[in-house]
Amino acid sequence: MLASKLLGVGLATVLTVALVGCGSPSGTQSGNTDSGTMASWDINQTPRDKLVSGDLVAAIASPISNWNLASVDGSSQEAAFLLSAISPDYYDYDGSGAATMNSDYLLAAEPAVVDAASGQQLVVTLTLNPKAVWNDGSPIQAQDWIATWKALNGSDPDFAVADTTGWDALSSVAAGTDSFHVVLTFSSTYPDWVGLVAGGPMHADGVATAEVFNQGWTTFHDEYFTGPFEVTDWNKTSGVVTMTPNPHWWGDPALLTSLTWKPMASDAMAAAFANQEVDYFDIGPDVAAYAQAAGAADSQVRVGRSPDFRQFTFNSESPNLSDVRVRQAIVMGLDRGQLAASDLAGLPVDQTPLNNNLYVKDQAGYVDQAEATGIDYDPAKAAALLDTAGWTMNDTTGYREKDGTELAVNYVAFEGLDVSENEGLQAQQMLKQIGVKLIIKNSPQSDYLKVLTQHEFDIVAFSWSRSAYPLTGIEQTYGGALVDGTFTPNPQNVAQLEIPAVQELAPQIATDMDPMHRAELGNQVARAIWEAVHTLPLYQRPAVVGVRATLANIGAMGLARSPRWQDVGYTQ
Repeated sequence: MLASKLLGVGLATVLTVALVGCGSPSGTQSGNTDSGTMASWDINQTPRDKLVSGDLVAAIASPISNWNLASVDGSSQEAAFLLSAISPDYYDYDGSGAATMNSDYLLAAEPAVVDAASGQQLVVTLTLNPKAVWNDGSPIQAQDWIATWKALNGSDPDFAVADTTGWDALSSVAAGTDSFHVVLTFSSTYPDWVGLVAGGPMHADGVATAEVFNQGWTTFHDEYFTGPFEVTDWNKTSGVVTMTPNPHWWGDPALLTSLTWKPMASDAMAAAFANQEVDYFDIGPDVAAYAQAAGAADSQVRVGRSPDFRQFTFNSESPNLSDVRVRQAIVMGLDRGQLAASDLAGLPVDQTPLNNNLYVKDQAGYVDQAEATGIDYDPAKAAALLDTAGWTMNDTTGYREKDGTELAVNYVAFEGLDVSENEGLQAQQMLKQIGVKLIIKNSPQSDYLKVLTQHEFDIVAFSWSRSAYPLTGIEQTYGGALVDGTFTPNPQNVAQLEIPAVQELAPQIATDMDPMHRAELGNQVARAIWEAVHTLPLYQRPAVVGVRATLANIGAMGLARSPRWQDVGYTQ
């Protein structure tokens, strides 16, 4: 539901997802064990006329408590996956993020660039499918789009919106020739308009007031939803949600006879899968769970790439990291292939480094920036660069010094998160070889947001999530504002680093309607981010999912994130 499902979420939500991702599941596709050729998704893709019906029970880590995915309290990737079966999807996506219009909801989408008095604007006219209805039987029409825009565009601070991206770029939303035509007028050109349209609108009644938006969705309202399934039972005590085919659905009927979501502890999922209690669970980086799922009867482990990646963030305001040459030398001292191999040991996944801050692998536009810039693992080059920066080796201590100060850098490891602790220990040994002392400081998981937002680190590792629209909102993570000539980083720019190319090109990228030129500008920015060492991507996190062997059109979803639910079924 909504653009936030595709375009990303605010800092708190991103970091919460990242924290969960360190020790629990994500999601992908099957049987790709060659680390160099892993597919973007693995879903046992099968025509629906070759499938039969059946029941599907999926394990989830957290019970749903707020059904409003667009709200701060309701926004999460897991909730988006669950709600996708009962929410509009105006576009379908494949594993690489390529979009296809979904005619169940949308008959046409016509973009046009117009010359307004204030400059170029983008006007998109949508022709809605008049057969599309909410579960109360009312048609999905222009009034829903108008109400959604007013709620999500950030103009009313009383609405606790998770992400205003795209909605705040619209100057108006109005009915066209009739209520099944919607005219969206953007303040300027907006190349990622499909990502905004893709999630569809919310029911006008569900966003009528801030009170309804913020509190009204903690109670389930069937009339606010639509799709191939409907919720027929929600056990608030156990958290179990049961869905069955929606009698109001006008498209191809759902193949599954029931879809059940069962909350359980992450460490209990593999056993439940092996015992045939659940048919789908997100294994993530859990090697023991992978081994148990791979050995279970009637099972298959599907492996692909997730939209998330592990990375090191460098605090550019830290005294010993303020010199870009030191940051670049640290990059050259880190064997990211070894870091990935250590983190992912025992999993049949891609262990090669990710070499772009904006694009993930398999996305159109991905350029290997480590190769392009030469800033990659090279300890000899790292040592020479540190010599140039004035840091000389103290042969007694084995660490470099400058003006009597030791080249020491603090790394924050979060207690109980194996991947965070492992990456720190690995990096500590690697950087010692070039004379950099990495001091590991442990922090409780409960201080995760505090560490980042208050910049209580020199280097910290966590996961970022990417979407099918990698060039949307670049400035949120890598930019800021100039106030009286002083750079003020945006809240998500926890590296506190000003990158001139981001400041100069991000506004152009946000409005450039030429895909080729925009991608070129995007990689100019990606190169600048890599050279500045704002963050260092380690590897793209794998999606590893356990499913029943005959289950089709679902698994490791890649950038698709969710399946076309009416087509999920079982091979004969």
